[in-house]
Amino acid sequence: MGPQMPLSVQLPDTASFDNFYAGPNAEAAAAVQRLAHGAERAPVLLHGPDGSGKTHLLQAAIRVAAKRGAVAYLPLAALQPATPALLEGLDQAALLALDDIDLCCSDRDFALALLRLLDTLRMRNGSYLLASTLSADRIVDTVPADLRTRFSACAQFSLKPLDDAELGTLLQTRARHRGLELPNEVVEFLLRRLPRRIPTLMDALETLDHAALSAQRRLTVPFVTQALPALAPPAARTTPG
Repeated sequence: MGPQMPLSVQLPDTASFDNFYAGPNAEAAAAVQRLAHGAERAPVLLHGPDGSGKTHLLQAAIRVAAKRGAVAYLPLAALQPATPALLEGLDQAALLALDDIDLCCSDRDFALALLRLLDTLRMRNGSYLLASTLSADRIVDTVPADLRTRFSACAQFSLKPLDDAELGTLLQTRARHRGLELPNEVVEFLLRRLPRRIPTLMDALETLDHAALSAQRRLTVPFVTQALPALAPPAARTTPG
């Protein structure tokens, strides 16, 4: 992936712009791509609920930006408790991506260290990409005023979750990339029985891909129910004796 900074996290192979289904978030995806390619330096803040694509876009950006310099991606929700030490050595990054930033800014020491880091990055011609459940104006009042100003200065995009039709298109597109035909009735079945979260749906699709290849079967509702037993109605599940 090219040079990376200390504490950056190994990214999944699935994190790319090519397989990101933008749906209602095309403007945000385009802005993140420009930042990743170095076409713009203005920092970006993405906000929206879980499952709206924030993490995918951050990871995709880091994969692209790594081709032109040092990068770092920090999933702050997974690195709790967040301390200033997490940010050490990151001021040389061409692009720094911080996920779940709103979870950490209530810690004053971390917030002040982050403020210094963001200012240093900008002075050294680096940039940053932030993701938050909350918009900049809703991040907790304990954030120092200067840090709130840095957040507000970002290009901000509110990401919206995909609706059922868009999730169906995403599932069928990803299935075709795998050489699978995913009929409409199977898509509707999956959306009825599974949480409408993209990671959950993609995990199910991967399981179905392996099952269909192993059994040399087409994807039908009965076969999907067999391959994913948790989707079967309770009465149809086998209870250990």
